[in-house]
Amino acid sequence: MSKVRGSQVISQMDFVLSRPLDAVAPPNALALPFTVRIVRTEEHLSKAVEIRAETYGRHHPDLAENLKAPEAADRAAFSLVLLAEAKDTGEALGTMRIETNTKSPLPIETVLPEESAYTSRTIAYVTRLGVYRGQFAQLVKLALFKALHRYCLACQIDWIVVGARSPMDRQFIKLGFSDVHAEGRMAIIASSGTVPARILSLETIRAEGLWRATEHPFYKFVFVDFTPDIQIFSSVSGVWGRPRTESTGLPAAKALDEVFGVTVV
Repeated sequence: MSKVRGSQVISQMDFVLSRPLDAVAPPNALALPFTVRIVRTEEHLSKAVEIRAETYGRHHPDLAENLKAPEAADRAAFSLVLLAEAKDTGEALGTMRIETNTKSPLPIETVLPEESAYTSRTIAYVTRLGVYRGQFAQLVKLALFKALHRYCLACQIDWIVVGARSPMDRQFIKLGFSDVHAEGRMAIIASSGTVPARILSLETIRAEGLWRATEHPFYKFVFVDFTPDIQIFSSVSGVWGRPRTESTGLPAAKALDEVFGVTVV
């Protein structure tokens, strides 16, 4: 049987038959043992500050003393702080700050190459990453990275840039970041003390393709899995903000250790 539309003959097979609505279900959610949210209260900011001071103190004691109080960038209009908290205890597990240049220049831009791929582009500068030692330390890092990337996609950020010291630089390399300067030359960032850092970058829109092409072990978690416990836009969260399934597909702890290596930055 066929139907006629103007002069075009359309076979019955060209029509899609719908299913009953009750045969359609929301996507399965991967539940995490913690949440990742944007800091919106002084209490949450104080938790993030405490993590910074403790974790930086282990590797960079010269910076730790200055990180015992909130910084101006924490409350800047185009800056945000992420905080991971354990669901069962409310304990703070990790934090990261994201600064963007959408309204004003960033300190990191003064050490980026002139007339380069970064010129006149939107940039997110990642700072103050800290994670407590513990059972979920490596998973917290991965979840913070996923939150960072999703936020940058939503806000049309072209480049994610970090100034990383050893051993953290190796972890960013494993996440797909590459050197901004030839031969990995170091730079001193005015807002980050006097210790030289390796400037690394990741192009937001190309990250998914890069991870897929290299068969990154955490591609599924970062780019495929629905993880509503990562609440970067909690103000628009609805009923799906409550996971429908248990955490049966989290990355293996051994694999996390192989990628991230050092537990605490």
